[in-house]
Amino acid sequence: MAEMQPLPEEQNGKPDPATAFWTWFTENEHRFREVENTNSEEALVFLDDLIGEMRPFHPWLKALAGPYNNDKYELIITADGDIALFCKVEELVQAAPSIPEWIFTAHKPALGFDGISIDMYDKEFSSSSMHFYPVINNNYPDEVNIMLTHDGYKPDEDKQFQAGGMIYLENGLGEINVATKIDHYEVVPAPAPEKEIELIPVGKLSDYLNWREKEFVEKYESVNISSPEEQFHHLEAEDGEGKPLMAIVDAGFSGWNLRPAFPWLLQVDINFTGDANGLPDEKTVLELHAIEDEIISLFPGNGSIWFIGHRTYDHNRNIYFYSNEFRTNAAILHRYIEQQKWEYEVVFFIRKDKYWRTMEQYFDAHPED
Repeated sequence: MAEMQPLPEEQNGKPDPATAFWTWFTENEHRFREVENTNSEEALVFLDDLIGEMRPFHPWLKALAGPYNNDKYELIITADGDIALFCKVEELVQAAPSIPEWIFTAHKPALGFDGISIDMYDKEFSSSSMHFYPVINNNYPDEVNIMLTHDGYKPDEDKQFQAGGMIYLENGLGEINVATKIDHYEVVPAPAPEKEIELIPVGKLSDYLNWREKEFVEKYESVNISSPEEQFHHLEAEDGEGKPLMAIVDAGFSGWNLRPAFPWLLQVDINFTGDANGLPDEKTVLELHAIEDEIISLFPGNGSIWFIGHRTYDHNRNIYFYSNEFRTNAAILHRYIEQQKWEYEVVFFIRKDKYWRTMEQYFDAHPED
């Protein structure tokens, strides 16, 4: 793996963004403690200022604050479920100073479902109004798909039920568990009696997820993992408007039965200025290849992450990896982007894709000769 050098701010003797944020917090935290109501306008102004002070560290992090056990206050740093940012949340919290009056928490914690009620859109989301049942797809047996039922579900208010259900689930299970233990969930009406689907109390959802995770880990932890022989294919296609798409994909993975052991899709996007068809010129092509090679070299060659290929389409190069974990790889990429020397916008995201469905369109395509 390529060695990461200190950021320019550190080399110039300036405080790094994490230190600068916590210095500001130490000097201003009294503003929150001194308000009589933590939902007051003054408290909200403080939180807005706090989030603004976090932006140099990372522009998309959020924060929550409130009383903690009657004698302290808690500051929660959250990525709002963005898996690629979890490591940045943890990095910032790890850099926090010790302040007697405060507890600092990375990610929205699990509060459990007992006694938790979320009231939104004149609807109550609680253990009395909600249950769940799992759906097992025989074609994708390792996926965890959860249907949350609500007694008052109405199809014409679906968006409201989905939003309320998401917040209720996140409060009950915690931000990390929702993002990492569930492949898909949605709020649905209770099934008709003739379907004979057993509804499970939502309070038992955590136990069910822990059981599924344990089963998944045991299934793959003792498997001898080796990659298939490389078969990189060149693919060309056009969209509905005639805009060209070109891809290079390792089709050797198309029939690989160990895909679920590498459930994390890591996609790096490089935006470039191309021609009228959205394709790069010769100079840009060489630079895109150089960036891609540089990124590939960042990751350890120990079989924990696989480079699958790339796509060039509409002024964008998408580079695809699949990995058995996300934190280390996200931290590596954040560091790389923070030190970026290229004149291109480089961004990335991470999401669960246990069966590599994103790649099926490429695996099933016919390669160019």
